[in-house]
Amino acid sequence: MKYSHEDLKQIGLSCLNLSLRRTSRLVTSYYDIMLKPSGLRITQFTVLAGIAYEKDLSITDLANLTDIDRTTLQRSLEILNRDELIKIEKKDIGNVRSISLTKKGETKLAKAMDLWKQTQELITENLGKSEFKQTLKILAELRNIPVLQIDSVEE
Repeated sequence: MKYSHEDLKQIGLSCLNLSLRRTSRLVTSYYDIMLKPSGLRITQFTVLAGIAYEKDLSITDLANLTDIDRTTLQRSLEILNRDELIKIEKKDIGNVRSISLTKKGETKLAKAMDLWKQTQELITENLGKSEFKQTLKILAELRNIPVLQIDSVEE
């Protein structure tokens, strides 16, 4: 055996990826529960907010803005389009499509925004304002580590 029981224990105690995934699942579930009265999940809320933030957005632009891979984003967009929260229109040039919110989507986002703000406040209160800000700062720093950039990783 090339690894020990202690090695395996260390994975559970110190693996950054495992810790982030566990935390992400928990935080995502909490946001989903808190946003439930709006009829949106946090992923859908994030996509709608991205569309509202940047006017005349292409799918590629939205994928870059939200850091959601195109396959996952496409599934979300299909649901949002089906529910008439967004409209997707082909642009005159090339194979580019632009995305915008419908009136129904704007209303849904506004309702969800109030719930999102409440959720943010609850998490901030429970974690502490300075710890919350520090956590966001550390996560941003982690995303900017050069070795973690996809382009720098060899397959």
